[in-house]
Amino acid sequence: MNLKYLAALSTTVGTIFGGGILALPYAVEKSGFFEVIGCLALLGFASILITMYTGELSSHFKKMHQLPIIISKYTGKRLKLLILIFQVLTIYGAQIAYLTGIALVLVFLFGLPYSVAVLIVFVLTLPLIYKGYALVESAETPLMFIKIALVIIAALSIFSFINVTHLYHSNLQNLFGPFGIILFSLTGYTVIPEVKEELGGIKHLTSVIVISYLICIIVYALFAFAFIGAFGSGVASVATSGVHSFYYEILFSVTTLFLLLTPYVALGLVLSDSFFFDFKISRKLSVFLALAIPFVVALFDFNFEKILDVTGGIFISILAIILLFAVYIERSRRTVAKIKYLVPGGNVTLFFTMAVMLMGLVYTAYTII
Repeated sequence: MNLKYLAALSTTVGTIFGGGILALPYAVEKSGFFEVIGCLALLGFASILITMYTGELSSHFKKMHQLPIIISKYTGKRLKLLILIFQVLTIYGAQIAYLTGIALVLVFLFGLPYSVAVLIVFVLTLPLIYKGYALVESAETPLMFIKIALVIIAALSIFSFINVTHLYHSNLQNLFGPFGIILFSLTGYTVIPEVKEELGGIKHLTSVIVISYLICIIVYALFAFAFIGAFGSGVASVATSGVHSFYYEILFSVTTLFLLLTPYVALGLVLSDSFFFDFKISRKLSVFLALAIPFVVALFDFNFEKILDVTGGIFISILAIILLFAVYIERSRRTVAKIKYLVPGGNVTLFFTMAVMLMGLVYTAYTII
């Protein structure tokens, strides 16, 4: 395994693997462990395809471009602003959830008022996002390994408390209830243009995507198995919170902070860059907007799980459908021989993936209304 491949793998896993895992046990328990494992496999397969379709679109660009530029080449410039808006909303949703989760950890550890905890996180991360891009980028690979190691340690540490009867709870009426959270937890297609650049082409792109998703899905399943098995219906919406034991308080709090703080800062950097380059807003105002809006919304103390559900089930689903539509247009304009990186399965897998996203979008919208 060469360094380029490892860097690409780290980038992909690091993008997929994040705070969404903390809401999985709570969401899965409400539907049933074994039923949702099937849903995780289905959405894992769909997410792999979406990520590969992103590679198919980006393979025709010599220079690295972000998704709004890539997609709008096929859908037209009129959709570019819409794509940017939904991308911003997706990042805002993730930031609000992560900020809420971090604040809850500080409340749990130090007994701070929730609003004070949110303010502390906002103040401490503001200068880091303004000047810290190089630091975050250089720490990406080691942080990815640390996060996965902490999650595995946290899961294994409670194996002795597992009661297998907790795993047999079933509620088929809520089978698609975790759709938004699972999709949020499996989203990694946005980073593909960067991954293609790291690999120096598309030769090993498929294996990077598939291996990255398999790593994340296996760890997610292990984490959900451990926390549902140990706590059953008592599992918290942020799985690692609410455990009253000094050892577990420290272990779970450190795990939660690593899972939430690093992507919160990284997303702040991505969003400030989007405001700066795509919307032509000044750098200082871009950084402020990237953090101020999530800060204000997070003060209302919305449910962590519900924020991820809406972000994944609504915003990410819509972005994925637009991306898949762009793939359909691209294929209608080119012969198969001229597509540099062709995702197998023809239009059958394309329409299948689109149908999964559409059903999830409709279901999430219905449950909200």
